[in-house]
Amino acid sequence: MSQRAKTSRKTQQRATAPTALSLPSPLSVLFVLTAITLLAFAIADIRQSARFADIFFVAERLEQSEQISPDTLARTAVITDTIVSGDYCRSDIAMAGTTLVLNRLDTANEITGYEAWARAADDAERYMRHAVSCMPSESNLWLRLAVVRAVIAQEPKSIARLMTMSTRLAPADDVALLARLYFWDRLNITTLDNARTSVESDVNLLLKLGDPRKVGPALTRISAALLPYVKTAGSKLTSEKKNSLAWFGLNIDKLP
Repeated sequence: MSQRAKTSRKTQQRATAPTALSLPSPLSVLFVLTAITLLAFAIADIRQSARFADIFFVAERLEQSEQISPDTLARTAVITDTIVSGDYCRSDIAMAGTTLVLNRLDTANEITGYEAWARAADDAERYMRHAVSCMPSESNLWLRLAVVRAVIAQEPKSIARLMTMSTRLAPADDVALLARLYFWDRLNITTLDNARTSVESDVNLLLKLGDPRKVGPALTRISAALLPYVKTAGSKLTSEKKNSLAWFGLNIDKLP
């Protein structure tokens, strides 16, 4: 057999030999699995956004002080129940639901419609407990849960614990401080005593470091229960700070 024929035969053998398939690398497999997982999360996220689109719309209108019909609020009550029963914890969903349940409680009348008010109060507390469990580091949710508890029945120790948790999570945030101040000013002496350290911390920080343009108007009317805390904190202020607060409605030296 000629050399050319042998060479041709070897070439044909190599051409017809089975080719082994190479396995994908671990990195490639990881990439594909990650992509599939992210796609699944994205699809679930889109579905949740579509499912709760109504509460986003209504909550936004409420936050802009627009009027919402009672029928619409009643319809969204079913959706907020679903958030709790379905254990939905996405932050924007939970916060939108919070706006709705608190609005229903705020608009319910305990005197003329006690049953509806009691149902709104029960729903609000159940929802706020769910929201807090979803976002335990959110100071505002602890404050709102305290507000709901106070509306239902002012239990000093329970409300004091919730308010203290709000203070611990956002001790120096301007918005949180002003929100808590508004609520401190509406609690009784016993509740304030149970949260004395938190009350003193909030009042001291607001008077010393807060914007006088916001703090002054917030304290133009001070409850008898909160007044001693304001006077004690005010006595530590500089003359310049006192003058700034007085300009915007809070004259520390003329408090009763």
